[in-house]
Amino acid sequence: MLFDAHAVTLSPNEQFVLDLAIVAVAIASLIFTDSKFKSKNPGLIFTIIIVLAVSGRLLLDPIPNVQPVTFLAIMVGIYFGISYSIAFATIVTLSSNVMLEHGIWSNYQIIGWATIGILAALLRNQFIQNEKLNITHLAIFAALSGFLFDWIVSLSILHNVDTSFFLIYLLNGIPFDLLHAGGNVVFVAWLANPLSELMNRHTNLTNSEAVPEIASN
Repeated sequence: MLFDAHAVTLSPNEQFVLDLAIVAVAIASLIFTDSKFKSKNPGLIFTIIIVLAVSGRLLLDPIPNVQPVTFLAIMVGIYFGISYSIAFATIVTLSSNVMLEHGIWSNYQIIGWATIGILAALLRNQFIQNEKLNITHLAIFAALSGFLFDWIVSLSILHNVDTSFFLIYLLNGIPFDLLHAGGNVVFVAWLANPLSELMNRHTNLTNSEAVPEIASN
């Protein structure tokens, strides 16, 4: 007798738990694999973080506005700098939207996540103090970033509606903004310290090097 596994269905809560477990396994694999590296390998770690961001966004898509990309954009900005932040935002958005859906909003998503990464790079001294990650400052910034990203992406509706509708649209979206902000804080509490240790081992950024593009001007 054959069993059709495709006929098995999960409730939303069961699917959420399963997706969360998959993300946790991916993160654990990232951390355990890193322990095998003898030397710094920022390119590989950056690539793995992109994979984690894309897979996390896809797996958590059933949960409205909760995904790890904003949190990871902040971490990339802090530890890799401005150029990597722009690359991260572009690659993650285009890669994940192949599965989710592309549209004019994709451009605004890239701008939103790139902006957050750039701000994190510029404010790096607020997050790294005495060579340690300040979780409180990071959590506050992550929460505010949820609103900032959503508002930037909301600008995409101005291609189709009058500007007079924009404020109403933002007000209606506040519950989703709160979900995004809350999700970011959870990711900070859950992942900030282990990812900070991992990224710190594979980058050579000092406080002055976190914003090389500006320092060179």
